[in-house]
Amino acid sequence: MQFPNLEIIPATGPEEIALETARLIRALSPDAFVAVSGGTTYRRIVEAWREALGSTRVKLFPVDERMVPFDSPESNWGMIQRDLLDPLDWPELKRCFVESMSQDSARDYERLLRSLFPTTMPQFDLIFLGVGADGHTASLFPGGGYLDDNESWVLQTKSPAPPRDRITLGMGAICAARQVVIIMTDEAKRPVVQRMLKGDEALPIVRVLRHPVKKLLFLDQSAAGE
Repeated sequence: MQFPNLEIIPATGPEEIALETARLIRALSPDAFVAVSGGTTYRRIVEAWREALGSTRVKLFPVDERMVPFDSPESNWGMIQRDLLDPLDWPELKRCFVESMSQDSARDYERLLRSLFPTTMPQFDLIFLGVGADGHTASLFPGGGYLDDNESWVLQTKSPAPPRDRITLGMGAICAARQVVIIMTDEAKRPVVQRMLKGDEALPIVRVLRHPVKKLLFLDQSAAGE
């Protein structure tokens, strides 16, 4: 199936993808806005970025977060702080998120975004997404009524798997980006890659693929198969 403005980039593995995506970040201006996902895929990517980015300092945001303390091993933003921002001494004013997780974090994150983007929808320069085995992206899960919500900047959602409580950029905010980068690695992702590229509408990531936003899809050999 054909998707608009999609370029698929094959890679040998996560290390090659990390180097290529680091080049995308380094090409941005210091005032660029970049949102990064978490999970196992980005844990490996972020570790490699630490070496590849050097002195690059953009404004960095989370795409989504689990509602756990930042020192929890389940925290996306905690992982980004620990494995990337702290080692590279990233300036505090360019670490863009809430101070700590609470029941008000979705509201507080949206308030922060609205203070930085004087537009009808935030426009990130780059948004980095992953895809779960069920086709979810960010913390937007299959069957969620919010998938049709193209107006909300930030949503509070529930995951089928723990930690259940999440906050996430909405579909409209993701698709308003100047460019979306999707990274898929590991053999376990091969079934969802096949469903995704066939345009399975049950998968939230397919909504992003169908949108005309400019997209790069990095697939390593284990995820792509033949």
